[in-house]
Amino acid sequence: MGVIPKLEIKKRMELSVKDPRSLVVTPLLDEKKAFSADSIDLRLGCRFLLPQVPPQPFLTVDSESTTSAHLRVHVPWGKYLVVPAHQTVLGATLEFIKIPIDLSAQILTKSSVARIFIIIETAPWVHPSYRGCLTLEIANVSNTPLLLHPGIPIGQLILQSVEMESIPKEDSNLSGSYLGPVYPAAPKFGRLADAMKKIGISKIDLPRMS
Repeated sequence: MGVIPKLEIKKRMELSVKDPRSLVVTPLLDEKKAFSADSIDLRLGCRFLLPQVPPQPFLTVDSESTTSAHLRVHVPWGKYLVVPAHQTVLGATLEFIKIPIDLSAQILTKSSVARIFIIIETAPWVHPSYRGCLTLEIANVSNTPLLLHPGIPIGQLILQSVEMESIPKEDSNLSGSYLGPVYPAAPKFGRLADAMKKIGISKIDLPRMS
C-alpha cells in the first residue's frame, strides 16, 4: 500500500466521474495551494453538531442514546463557532469527496492547526468507494476557547493504493452507514441489547436515573 503522489491525484481528478478509478474533491476554492506533494487540503464547512446543554447524564453505544445527543447548528460565512477549552463538536468538510474503488484515504489535522491543539481526526480512515463530505471529530484540547470560522483549511486528505487483482468497470461497492452525507453525521449504532444478545448476554447493567 503506497501513498498516491500529487501527479497521480490530479490524473484521477481528470477522469470521468463515472469511472470507478476517478477521484472527486469539490469545490477546490484555491486549487493552486490545495495540493501538497502527497495530499489535498480540505476546508471546514458551515454545519456542526454540538453536544446538548445541559448534557445527557451518560451515553452508551446504543441507537436510543445517541439520537438526541446533538444540536444542529449552521454558522454563516464570516461568522464563527466558539468551542470551549477541552470541549468537542462534530463538523464536516466543505468539500464533497468521491474516493476511487482502488484507493483508501486518511484525513489528518493540518500541522499548523494541530499546533494550537486542535484535533480533527479521531476516526481518520476513509474506505474505498466512499462518497460524501467527511465528518470531523473536532476536539479543542487547549486551555483556551477556540473560534472556528467556516472555510479555513483544517485537514489534509492522504490517498493510498489498495491492492486489487483487477479493477471493475463499474463500482458496485456503494454501501455503508455513512455513505453520501453532506452534513456532519451523528454516530449510528444498533440497539445495545441486540448486540449483547449475539454474544450471549441477556441482562445489561446501566446507571439508575432518579
